Amino acid sequence: MAPLQAVYEDFSACCDEFVEGVSYLKDRAMPKAVNRFQQAYESVGRADVYHNKYGSYCGLARVLSGDATGLEMCRHASKSELHDGDVYLNLARAEWFYENRKAVIIALKKGLQVDNRHPGLRQMREQLGIRQRSPLPFLPRTHPLNHALGKLMRHAVAV
Repeated sequence: MAPLQAVYEDFSACCDEFVEGVSYLKDRAMPKAVNRFQQAYESVGRADVYHNKYGSYCGLARVLSGDATGLEMCRHASKSELHDGDVYLNLARAEWFYENRKAVIIALKKGLQVDNRHPGLRQMREQLGIRQRSPLPFLPRTHPLNHALGKLMRHAVAV
């Protein structure tokens, strides 16, 4: 789905363990990435501006290494994040790993509310192909009227 890399490459203010963890994540060396992200996460307090970022990367690396506790770590990091789109992108990636499409869409929407110009969130939303609203939302998507009106509306736009 979305590439496994940090979207913002300026880590000059981040700790060395985090930067090393990003490098291991790019190389798909998950045990080393988990270790470094865990060290970075434990090195900062809850009030630190990077606390949620470090936690989300640690959670994603855990998920990708087969540790289900990483998903909860990503969810927890996103609950109090107000500025960093990477946190929501990591949550969306983790939810995607567990094939929870609805949660992926929610994470992307919340992330884009926080940072609507975030390239990783925008890319994943495009790749996912989020559906448009059905023509008659009070009827199920599978209803024949929704199918017929949807085809007509798509055809009218294409012409």
